[in-house]
Amino acid sequence: MTGLEKLQSIGAHKIFETTHIAKKFVEDILNKRFSSMSKIQFMGFISILEREYSIDLHELQEEYFKSSGTEDVKGKEPFVVSKQDETDEKSVNKNAYIFVGVLILAALFMLFKPESTPEEEPKAEIVLELKASLIENELNNSTIEKAKLNLNSLGGDKLLVVKEEIVVEPVHTSKFEIAPRSNLWIGIVDLDTFKRTQKMSSKSFELDPDKEWLLVMGHGFVNFEVNGEEKKYKDERKVWFAYENGSLSKLTRSEYKEKNRGKAW
Repeated sequence: MTGLEKLQSIGAHKIFETTHIAKKFVEDILNKRFSSMSKIQFMGFISILEREYSIDLHELQEEYFKSSGTEDVKGKEPFVVSKQDETDEKSVNKNAYIFVGVLILAALFMLFKPESTPEEEPKAEIVLELKASLIENELNNSTIEKAKLNLNSLGGDKLLVVKEEIVVEPVHTSKFEIAPRSNLWIGIVDLDTFKRTQKMSSKSFELDPDKEWLLVMGHGFVNFEVNGEEKKYKDERKVWFAYENGSLSKLTRSEYKEKNRGKAW
């Protein structure tokens, strides 16, 4: 029994009650009336049905793309899918100003300026050590870790030594951003837990760049920003991706299923 035959045996009303896909769209899918649905709607419905009933509707997708009813149809009834909570990451520009050293040097010069006489020249040694560490952590928070001043008066010729050291650590630039160029259904699999979420979005959003992900999308008109590198795709059909070890790669359907424990979604 094919996936479509299984759906036909269940019936449109029962599928509507289980998936909440509008009944008229379920009936159109069961009867292969594709002209009532846009590409985005159709691919979203197929993904939900494959997931809910553990079936393969790849052949039905091929028929859809070969049919004459693949143009977007405006004004169609939208459907509702679960949405993943989006995490808005805040970026803050910070500036650190270090001028304490200059003020201290000026004060020390005035304080220890000698009053010379023909008989005796004053002897003093001033050691000034100023060290400031500017550290930017992975959330781009700039702080001055420490500022330390040590003064010692020693015998010998007058000597002024200034040591200034600034240490700046590299900014953490890891980023994994998905930017659909039109409204797009996206299935997301966390490879650590194999937890699945899905969403419809035309706005860009970010996933944790330190984790690994599998992605399945209703179409491939989408851009990515991966750790500072921009990737652009243009594909009318369903596409699959893997984000692993900080890099993004496009997959075939069979490669995706292999990584996803044999599941098409």
